[in-house]
Amino acid sequence: MTSGPIGDTRRVPIRQAVLAILVVLLLAACGGGGGSSSRLSKSEFDAKANDICDTYQKKINDVPQPSGIKDVPGYIDKVLPLLREGTSKLDDLKPPEDLQSKADEWRQILHKQVGQAEALKKAAHKGDVNEVGRIANEADADNKRGNELASQLGAKSCAQD
Repeated sequence: MTSGPIGDTRRVPIRQAVLAILVVLLLAACGGGGGSSSRLSKSEFDAKANDICDTYQKKINDVPQPSGIKDVPGYIDKVLPLLREGTSKLDDLKPPEDLQSKADEWRQILHKQVGQAEALKKAAHKGDVNEVGRIANEADADNKRGNELASQLGAKSCAQD
């Protein structure tokens, strides 16, 4: 099966769904929370988050994208370690105090998207097109909210698909 609409035309294409999940997995983490004990200024946070997002987005883009549902599990296997590594670096960033609640919401999206990527891999491995479509649609909505939050936080590179 090639990538394309799953089920009816209102569903998100497989390739777009995988990318939406993976982008949000990496980029949603820019909210930070652990690691370093001192908070960053707004400009420091923006610069560091954008640098990390740019670096890891390039690494992810270098992985050949799946051409169909049967390729999704292998693609996720290759990309998840990059996402986790990038996320770890982003988790160490501490945003300015006035941005903490937005950053926390963004991190919640990240953790939800990790589960979605794992569920997408399982559904694709089983060839369950309906479940892949359901997960894809949910991930697309989460991706939009994650992009809004990234933009509001000032992590413009992290807000791009």
